[in-house]
Amino acid sequence: MRDMTTFRILLILIIGLGLSACGQNDKKDMVKSSVDPTLCSFLDNSCTKLTKGVNFTIKITPEGVPSEKELYLSLTADKTLTNIQARIEGRDMFMGIIPISLSQTESGTYNSEFMLGSCASGYMVWRLFINAEHKGQQISTYFDFLADNQQK
Repeated sequence: MRDMTTFRILLILIIGLGLSACGQNDKKDMVKSSVDPTLCSFLDNSCTKLTKGVNFTIKITPEGVPSEKELYLSLTADKTLTNIQARIEGRDMFMGIIPISLSQTESGTYNSEFMLGSCASGYMVWRLFINAEHKGQQISTYFDFLADNQQK
């Protein structure tokens, strides 16, 4: 009987810790989203990054990147890539690993559909990791973006 009580207490603690990973943040973090220049914002445009001579450009729609809704990723590279892979993870907290299955639609353009989990804090930064090869050289880059971003 005592073992069951201990088990229940441990189970409640583990569940509580898991839920607190996406808990409330200070209000200063909420304001940060409107001025953080390191985050991609898709409200007005796409996001581009130069890595090892390759320009990667991403665009996610709908532009506000709503949680728990179907999202569409467009990835464009200005050089020919092979063995391209992508995944999304939480930047500041573990929210699981979301594999991105890219389909090439035309030369240098890849698309995918995906969905993000919801965070109770109202401020969830996700990181899109991209790995590929260009002329036999491994290239890795990432893009950070805010989910549920309604600010312009």
